[in-house]
Amino acid sequence: MLRPPFPDRRSYDARMRLRAVHLVLLLAPMWHAAALAQCAPAPDSAYFFRNLAELRAEAKLAVNRPFYESLLSAHFVATDPLGKLRPRAEFIESELAADRVAAHDGYYAVRSFRLVEHRKGLAIANYLLIEGQAESWRRDVYRVEGGKWRLAAVEPGMPEDTLQAHSGGIDAR
Repeated sequence: MLRPPFPDRRSYDARMRLRAVHLVLLLAPMWHAAALAQCAPAPDSAYFFRNLAELRAEAKLAVNRPFYESLLSAHFVATDPLGKLRPRAEFIESELAADRVAAHDGYYAVRSFRLVEHRKGLAIANYLLIEGQAESWRRDVYRVEGGKWRLAAVEPGMPEDTLQAHSGGIDAR
């Protein structure tokens, strides 16, 4: 004679409720992770590139060399306000110099951010970077290398570029 798996109905109900609780506990973290993933900016949005500019400013304050090494293209070149070209290594050294980082008083802001141009494999952003008391307009050129967006060039931006981009650029304020 086969014996029923549960001697009484109460025991069966208790086990089913326990299974339901375990199922909820198992699925709840997945639901939360999916909700967070929906909030991430897409790699082709203005918010994605604004986020990269902000992450670079944070890495500068934290003197995070590995972040710079991973973001900058192998062929990166920067142009300073006087028109001098600086290669990748020199740019990283100047960005992470102790006296420059200390002068920012732990404060930065990215303002008036615009994608001046965006097409497959290329994005050009223009924005006002505020570091401590200093303000400077920046123009960043991003290219896709090895399947990832890399910073290919940094040069001084101009407020006029932002005004021109207003009619055709993508605003990410």
